[in-house]
Amino acid sequence: MRRGGLLAALAALVLAGLAGPAKADDSCRWAADDACDEQRFGGSGECAAETDDTDCSAFKTGDNSCRWAFDGQCDEPEIGTGECDAGSDSTDCRPLSMGGRDTCYWSHDDACDEPGIGTGVCPDGTDLSDCRPLYSRRNHINSCAAAFDDVCDEPGIGTGRCAARSDTADCLGRDTIPGIRDHFFGHDDRRMVRPDRMPWSAIGEIAFDNGGSCTGTLVGKRVVLTAAHCFFRDDGERDEPTGFRAGRDGDDALAEAGIASITLSPGYRYDADREEDERADYGSDWAILLLDADLGDTAGTMAVHRLTAEDEARIAAGRWLPLIQAGYAWDAPDRMTAHSGCHALALRRDHTLKHDCDMTKGDSGGPIFIKEKGGYAVVAVVTRFFRDGGDRNAYLGVDSRAFADALAKYLAAHGG
Repeated sequence: MRRGGLLAALAALVLAGLAGPAKADDSCRWAADDACDEQRFGGSGECAAETDDTDCSAFKTGDNSCRWAFDGQCDEPEIGTGECDAGSDSTDCRPLSMGGRDTCYWSHDDACDEPGIGTGVCPDGTDLSDCRPLYSRRNHINSCAAAFDDVCDEPGIGTGRCAARSDTADCLGRDTIPGIRDHFFGHDDRRMVRPDRMPWSAIGEIAFDNGGSCTGTLVGKRVVLTAAHCFFRDDGERDEPTGFRAGRDGDDALAEAGIASITLSPGYRYDADREEDERADYGSDWAILLLDADLGDTAGTMAVHRLTAEDEARIAAGRWLPLIQAGYAWDAPDRMTAHSGCHALALRRDHTLKHDCDMTKGDSGGPIFIKEKGGYAVVAVVTRFFRDGGDRNAYLGVDSRAFADALAKYLAAHGG
């Protein structure tokens, strides 16, 4: 910090001391009900951060000097990521240090929701029953460029070409642990792909203000197709995108641009608490981004295949084309993974497609596509995990019946 900035900061501290302690912010409608409702502390998520102070104050004790404090993930050595000094991330590490608990709103839903091993919508150590079988895999990811090649490359147990805990799929195995309802259907069939060539180059990562990301597909020179839910935080507030990187690979990208405008599906309404239901309408979860620069000529674009009655009949008979899915999953940060050869299971009346492609958080908004004469074509956009009737796991994609016509008009209006 520059000298002038330091003096200003000291003056602010003095004034703050004269003014007395900061007043608690209980602006959330659920504040002061004796239950902490801020998601980062394992609450329901119905209150935004710093709006349920009275109920959540007990969670903020201890040393939280770590720069990553209060983000819901333990960053101390040994039990966390190791990005902070021991004892400096007290609030985030407390549930783990106590052995874990089931205080998260999404506990007991048969899906692990803690960061580093699951979806990340619950803080560390607050989804114990669902995540306990996966605790040995905490903070093991697939960030190595050689991940998903069926060769263990970690030091001590493999070739040593990768850093420790960076080649999980190859070193710890790809089979889903029994009893875990995961995003992989028995076996994780993903591969890491080269995003500098089609069709992968037309797929990119959308970065957001809050640090999260989704996947999107270039369907025009400066037009990206993605999912509407990507533009909302878990508390329902809007999250603004900061840019799109086509063919991202580590710190590099084939092409990148800023965001000029966002168009959400006219019927979309964000609802974080909506339950899985065969009768629910999920077909409005699509969105279009207009970039501030043409990327299509460099990165390539995909067409859109509008599903027909004939396609529906072939899908119902199990005789349709093999699917391909690709995206930027949380467990392979900054790298693109893909599952080729997965299957369409059924078309729903709400314009969604059930499929069995392996994917997880971060893949949202990414394409499910086919190879057809003349190139590749998107048939659906990844939306959500889905438990079919309580027994069968599947994923839902918003299929092209929902957005093909609107997208065609958009492309015509914006130069393709």
